[in-house]
Amino acid sequence: MAKNFGNILSTIAFAVLFLLCLAFVAVRVSGLSTFVVTGGSMEPSIHIGSLVLVQPVSPSEVQVGDVITFQHYDQMTTHRVTSISTTSLGGLAFTTKGDANVIADPDDKTFAAQVGIVRAGVPVAGYVVASVQAYWRLLLTLIAAITFFGCASVLVLRKESSAAATPKPVTLGRLQPVRIAVDPDEAWRAHIAWLESSRRRAAMAA
Repeated sequence: MAKNFGNILSTIAFAVLFLLCLAFVAVRVSGLSTFVVTGGSMEPSIHIGSLVLVQPVSPSEVQVGDVITFQHYDQMTTHRVTSISTTSLGGLAFTTKGDANVIADPDDKTFAAQVGIVRAGVPVAGYVVASVQAYWRLLLTLIAAITFFGCASVLVLRKESSAAATPKPVTLGRLQPVRIAVDPDEAWRAHIAWLESSRRRAAMAA
C-alpha cells in the first residue's frame, strides 16, 4: 500500500513539473505573453482571475471588437476596442471600453510600434499563476520533497521485501587451536612409574 502511494506521489510530481515546463515552452515559442486579469471590467467575457494570452501585433491588424492589452494609468489593462479613428498625424487611435463598464475609457489609445491583442483567456488559471509567482520557491521545495520521500519509500520497501525473501546464510565460527604445554621431566617420571608398575604386576603374576 505504501509502495503504491509513493509511486502515485512521484508520478503526480513529475507530471506537474512536466506540464508546467511544457506550457512555459509553448507560450514562449509562440511569442505570446501572459497577463493575469485582476479586475471585473471585462465580465462576463473574461472573468476575474483569468489568464490571458497576448500576442504583440501591429496596430493596423487590430479591428473593432478585438480585445487588447495596454498600459493605462501605470497598470496593464485589458479592454475591447469599440472604434478606430485616424489622428491628425495619420496614425490610428483606438477607443476602448470594458464589457462591464457603462462608458468608454476617457482617452483614445495610440501605439507607436505594437499592441497586444488577446488571443485566448483561461479562467481561474490566473490565480494559479499568481500563487506560483508568490510561492514558487515553496512550491518547488514541496514538489521536490514529495518526489524525494516518494522515491525513498519505494526503495526502502523494495529493500525490505528483498531482505525478507532472501534467507540469511548460516555463518560458522572458525575453530581456534588449543595449545597444551607438556613438561618433559613430568612425562619421563610418569613413564618410569608406569614401567615399574608393569614389572610388579608381571612378577606377581609369575
